Order: sequence, then structure tokens, then C-alpha cells
Amino acid sequence: MLEAEFTKKLRDFTMDLSFQVRDGEILALMGNNGSGKSTTLNIIAGLMEPDAGCIRLNGTTLCESARGTHMAIEDRWIGYVFQNAAVFPHLSVRDNIAYGLRARKLPRPEIVKRVVQMMELMHLGDLATVKAGNLSGGQKQRTALARAIAIRPALLMLDEPFSSLDVESTLAVKELTRKIVKEMQIPCIVVTHRVADSNEIGDWAMVICSGKKEWEGRPRDMPEDCTVCRCH
Repeated sequence: MLEAEFTKKLRDFTMDLSFQVRDGEILALMGNNGSGKSTTLNIIAGLMEPDAGCIRLNGTTLCESARGTHMAIEDRWIGYVFQNAAVFPHLSVRDNIAYGLRARKLPRPEIVKRVVQMMELMHLGDLATVKAGNLSGGQKQRTALARAIAIRPALLMLDEPFSSLDVESTLAVKELTRKIVKEMQIPCIVVTHRVADSNEIGDWAMVICSGKKEWEGRPRDMPEDCTVCRCH
């Protein structure tokens, strides 16, 4: 389970959030552009430090301001897929997937085994030697997702993973994400601005406005006016 409670002063507002994500559950994090969605993921990942608060994952403290605790990014065991997929264009699909495993110095046989498993799961086997820069948007997103879950993360976070995909690729990524989260029984956060995405992939939804919680509940119960930030 992910437990997060933190504040962070930004240029235009101060973030003040408290929420949980259970194992095997997908939280759809929603809000207008600039509402603090990506900042929330970056704080959890350790790319940014909160001004105050505490973040715990499966009982392990990732960050606690009062005690000066700030676990290193590589030790948090978080799979993070950025909005633009962030694949390495000069590397093959195979090497992209293996990147995080090599960084963690896993034995070569284990790396090979996991890469093969991920390529099979993501239907990327025919693209193993193709440079990532030559892939379609959907193929890049599946490669990035494969790289994120290859490390067997304790938490999976996806930032606007469907924004650049066609309908077919969107459905495939959603199906794979739900399957992975349920099978691995890990918490997952998916940032999206579309109600349809929230309904189709989210077990729970949270709408934030200027860094503060505007609404939280089951996606199907979301009020129609909740997807538009009313703060400005």
C-alpha cells in the first residue's frame, strides 16, 4: 500500500495532499493542466522533495521530513512511465527493457529471462532489435511500460500514458496495465485528464485543483463538474 501525505510550495500555489492507494488498485489522478498531477508523481518518485510530510510504501518510509529521511530514487523500487514514454531512441527495444535491470546489477541470465518475458507480455518480440526511435507511439509506450515493470516494482506510476496513442493502442495499454497491477498486486497511479480513461482503468479516482484534493471516490460517481478546475 502507498500512503502519502505532504505539502510543497510551488510558484503559483502550495500543494497539500493526503491519500492512499491499496495493493492491486489503480488510482486515476485527475485535474487540469498545472494542477499538480505530475508534481505529485515526482515527489513520490523522489525527483522532488516535499517541504513537509511522509510517504510510505508497504510500510517502508520513502520520505519523512520531520526525521530528514529521503530515500534515494533508485532504492524506492518504483516503475515510472513518463508522459512522452521517455524511451532511449538509440537503444533497441530489448536494451530499453533491460536498462533498469542492468542498472540494478541483476545477473545476466535473470536479465535475459525477464526481458524475454516482458517482450512476450507486451507483444514486442518481433521488435526486439528495432531502435526505439523508429517505433510508433503505441510501441514506445508498451516498451516504456515493459521497462518499468521488468524491475518488478513495488509501485507503478503512469503519467498521461494514453495521450499520444490511437484507440487500438490505448485499449491495449489499458488492458495490459490492469492485468499487471492485478497479477502483481501492487498499487498504481495513472495520471489522466479524460473521464473515459478514469472510468475504464481506475478503481478509485482523485481530482486535484491547485495542489489540493477537490474530490475523491469511485470513478463512476464523479460529478460532471469535477473534471474542470473551478479555482481560477
